Amino acid sequence: MPGTGDALGLRRGNGYDGRLDVVASTRAALDYLELQADQWYDGDLELSLAAYNAGAGTVNRSRRNAIAQGHAGDYWSLSLPRETMNYVPKLKAIAAIINDPDQYQVALPEIEDAPAFAKIPVDRPLALDEAARLSGASRGELAELNPALRNGTANPGQARVLLVPADRADTLMARLETPASPVGSGEARYVVQQGDSLSAIASREGVSVAQIRQANGLNGDILQPGQVLDLPRQSLASR
Repeated sequence: MPGTGDALGLRRGNGYDGRLDVVASTRAALDYLELQADQWYDGDLELSLAAYNAGAGTVNRSRRNAIAQGHAGDYWSLSLPRETMNYVPKLKAIAAIINDPDQYQVALPEIEDAPAFAKIPVDRPLALDEAARLSGASRGELAELNPALRNGTANPGQARVLLVPADRADTLMARLETPASPVGSGEARYVVQQGDSLSAIASREGVSVAQIRQANGLNGDILQPGQVLDLPRQSLASR
């Protein structure tokens, strides 16, 4: 919830929602569970998990009622919404199965014991379209790994890292470190400046907007300062 996210330091705004950040929200959720367990429940994670699902107010009221009726006040003595009463047992069941699948005659899929994604530091605005083109990953893959980027661009003021498939990280880092030159330098790349538009760049280069779109895999005309564009070769050859 927004208030909980704010209290846990998950930033929101400018096209970024930290509650959807794969890494930041996972850390915040773990911190929240531990904080609630210590603050309210003497370290009892079952009660903290129930509060994570139903809200601390709901669990605390039910716990007070249970204790008033002579019950222990642990999770199993509470009367909570059905979803919450099923939530903790499901988590415990999943943990038990994963810990010993043979005992429960469950065949778990093989998962490679290696990182699935890597963190790429963001020191300038980086659109998912550009990151996909530079890394060779699909935009869909990057969007799934970075759902916090609500407008499809990582800005260093909000998102400190961009998550990419692990096997694409080295390629992206190498290409991001390759200097990009402004128009007029004789190079086939251009760094978008504040106030630039696709039509103005196309006019200066003597090419069409469609050609620049095609060369960069763009679907529209929106550009971000710091974005790197590949310039169609015919524009360079005409100089």
